Amino acid sequence: MKIAIFTLTRDRLEMTKKCFQSLKDRAGYPYDHYIVDNGSEDGTQEWLKNQKDLNIVALNKENKGISKASNQALEVILKKDYDLIIKMDNDIEIVSSDILKELVEVYEAIPPFYFKFMLSPKVEGLIHQPQRIDEMDVAGHNVGITHIIGGCFQPMPTECYRKYRYKEDLPKAKGQDEDINMWFRQMGGQVGYIEDLIIEHQTEQQKETYPQYFNRKYQEEKE
Repeated sequence: MKIAIFTLTRDRLEMTKKCFQSLKDRAGYPYDHYIVDNGSEDGTQEWLKNQKDLNIVALNKENKGISKASNQALEVILKKDYDLIIKMDNDIEIVSSDILKELVEVYEAIPPFYFKFMLSPKVEGLIHQPQRIDEMDVAGHNVGITHIIGGCFQPMPTECYRKYRYKEDLPKAKGQDEDINMWFRQMGGQVGYIEDLIIEHQTEQQKETYPQYFNRKYQEEKE
């Protein structure tokens, strides 16, 4: 199984470095990593240019929003031969060892009906965990079924992205997770969390570390 990961970056360089390093250290499986930068002004773009193991799709001069930037990444990725495409945010940290290796084992155990599951590792540090409405065992892993998984780490079979594109008329920082989850479930799939594979996302700590970033983000959402 060939894996492509795409990440949208915007400022918060130190967090991006920590995220990418945790992925390198704990992936346990080969992957290609694609980057779209959405107008960083803190040295992120200069740092990205010097990373030989990253595939830079675009260094945008301004914030194009999550949907447009995600579609930029997909236009490049879908020209190549990948089986699984993972949208991964730059403000998480991979906790579980061999996380991609374990993820591949789960997906390879699923029958070849590609809308069956979109499964994320469990995200620690969320203020509100999505409610589990069911549970099942897949390849020896407990999976909690939910109505939605967040954008921190969204694995989706490539064939799904051949049918789906992010809606670019959505607000810059809102609506994408709801839309892709609703579309996937309408196509007959289920979404949920692999409970023993862990990533970490600390929103409240980020607000303390990057107040300027979040003030700007919330202002853009209002606009």
